[in-house]
Amino acid sequence: MKPLIRVGTTSYIKPLDILPNVRYLADLVDDIELVLFESEELSNLPDEATIRELKSIAADHNLTYTVHFPLDIHPGSRDEALRCRSVEAMKRIIALTESLEPFGYVLHLSPDHWGPSPSDEIDAWRSALDRSLDELLGSHIVDPSSVCAETLSYPFALVQPLVQQHGLSVTLDIGHIWLMGYDADDAAHSLLAHTRICHLHGVSGDKDHLGLDEGDQVAIERFLCQLVQQAERDGQERVLTVEVFGEREFEASLSLLRTSRAMMGHRLGGAYANY
Repeated sequence: MKPLIRVGTTSYIKPLDILPNVRYLADLVDDIELVLFESEELSNLPDEATIRELKSIAADHNLTYTVHFPLDIHPGSRDEALRCRSVEAMKRIIALTESLEPFGYVLHLSPDHWGPSPSDEIDAWRSALDRSLDELLGSHIVDPSSVCAETLSYPFALVQPLVQQHGLSVTLDIGHIWLMGYDADDAAHSLLAHTRICHLHGVSGDKDHLGLDEGDQVAIERFLCQLVQQAERDGQERVLTVEVFGEREFEASLSLLRTSRAMMGHRLGGAYANY
């Protein structure tokens, strides 16, 4: 029987490439978020040999992967060349990682600038996003429900109609909700049923992606309770990614999860339970 909540973290816990991180994490988590980047100067996109090894490690350790599209894609850009390059980049990554059977793809419906308002031309931005999603999903290379739009700095209600229209799922990054001061209970109530992936990390002041030990313990426990209750209501499998980028933060976060009242007694992955 599969766990309803697969606890995971990122592929950048050690300051090494993806494969050494995956080898290190394979016995400690149930899912690994492959954080990918690609630019003219630098790329960490895995080659075919790496993909084969990633697949072998997953099979040996009952591991799944979530794939985070590069942060520098801009599907809402009004620069048509940039928008089209962004769509092509997503298609390339889907084709590259298809054999890994990712649990989900994390997609940023990137704003023009960080903050509560994503663009000075919101209608044009949303129209560009709509075209990009049409082009991505119209190619039928991926199940729309495996593409998970992440909550970012702007109110998710601005893109939720697009997400629903295209049949996408949600990546609920509760840390971003806390960072921006949005209503976390409202976000959990409106989005958890549509969420396939959750991102959890400590937030303090204007800093996020901290270890869970550095975050608001009451808020963390409350969110974990809401997540567990939603899983018990609908029986849907989800990934909970502890989205941190260092060994100390990772170890402290898993230690906190092990003692969480919300998570106690809930069926979790064997790797996490043995940590």
